[in-house]
Amino acid sequence: MRKTSWYLGAAATLLVTASAVTRFAVLPAVHQVPDDADFTMHFAGGMTMLDARALQAGNLPGAIVRDLPVKVDRHVHAVHTSGSTIVLSDRTVVSGPQKQTLTDVDNRWAVDRRTLLERSVPKGVRANPHKGLTAGFPLEPKKKNYPFWDSPTQTTVPATYMRTEQRAGRETYVFSIRTSGPLADPDTLRSLPPAMPKAAVQGLAGVAFPNRPVDLTGGADPTPLAYTATTDLTGWVDSETGTTVDLESTQSVTATAVTANGTPTEVFPVVQLKMTTTPASRAELAETAADGAQALWLLGVVGPLVALLLGLALLGLAGYLEFRARRAQPDPTVPGPRTEADAGPAPEPSPDPATVGAAPETAAGTTESNTTADPDTASSASAAGADSDAETNHRTNNASTT
Repeated sequence: MRKTSWYLGAAATLLVTASAVTRFAVLPAVHQVPDDADFTMHFAGGMTMLDARALQAGNLPGAIVRDLPVKVDRHVHAVHTSGSTIVLSDRTVVSGPQKQTLTDVDNRWAVDRRTLLERSVPKGVRANPHKGLTAGFPLEPKKKNYPFWDSPTQTTVPATYMRTEQRAGRETYVFSIRTSGPLADPDTLRSLPPAMPKAAVQGLAGVAFPNRPVDLTGGADPTPLAYTATTDLTGWVDSETGTTVDLESTQSVTATAVTANGTPTEVFPVVQLKMTTTPASRAELAETAADGAQALWLLGVVGPLVALLLGLALLGLAGYLEFRARRAQPDPTVPGPRTEADAGPAPEPSPDPATVGAAPETAAGTTESNTTADPDTASSASAAGADSDAETNHRTNNASTT
């Protein structure tokens, strides 16, 4: 194999290998919640709440504040990572019209970095126990129901897939969460009274439900209270990245008491928060989802495909060059054209038939015998020459004697 073909083949192999590694190793390693994850969602809405100061002052009509304009900031960021587990701080702050803090709830969740489902809490790290989704949806969401952790009731409820629709320019999966049950969140329960004077409960019930009288006669005083938590949430989740692009939520906690006929009945609202994602936050979240989807497309599709096609092209070029080189090289087993060096000495020309037997004339006018004449003729000529030489010698000897 020629050096050029070898280099091309080696480069092609590296490119094909890089394509596979990028798609099946690099992409899964990158496509997870990063160590420095940090994002904020902004909401606007209204809040109905029990004003503790008015209640303590005996101002029952003013103790229930309705539809107070509020802003809600939900900040989620990573506080610890351990392999495929990440611990997220999930803090929600509700601010009133004068920017006063009305509620501040901070939870911590140990979740899987891809599915965002629960994981074992790393040793030495604080996190809330849970089972199901909490801080978001999987990075690769599917059109199916997911388990969802409802913090107020401390139960796992379904996040039901409803439909697919466009939201803020993105294709999203719409999920719905509906739940209602006894309040079980320990932090919230500690902030609420287990019982209140019967008169106060009766008065608050009249303010909250003026068209529905509540009869607490015959019951204990103070009146024991229980609390019910309700969640009604709809989320628009980006189909490619799992980013929650939009969210509408209504969460409430209501106090209940046993009436005279022994039936548990709602007597007054403790808190009710209605909120929706602000337009600016929705646009920002959609842009984040678009950027993430493009990055995944480049890393998971374009990059590996380009590397694969280029590698295959180099392999084809290497094969073509090797084929040409082999075709140009002569096969030693097949005879080829002979060269002058291979031809050997040239044969002597054949004598001209017209000149065979003829002898050139000498200066004395006699004719010499051709060296190629007949053998008999040559013998006769030789004998005649010998006789002539003998006669000449005899004559010379006689002359000398005289």
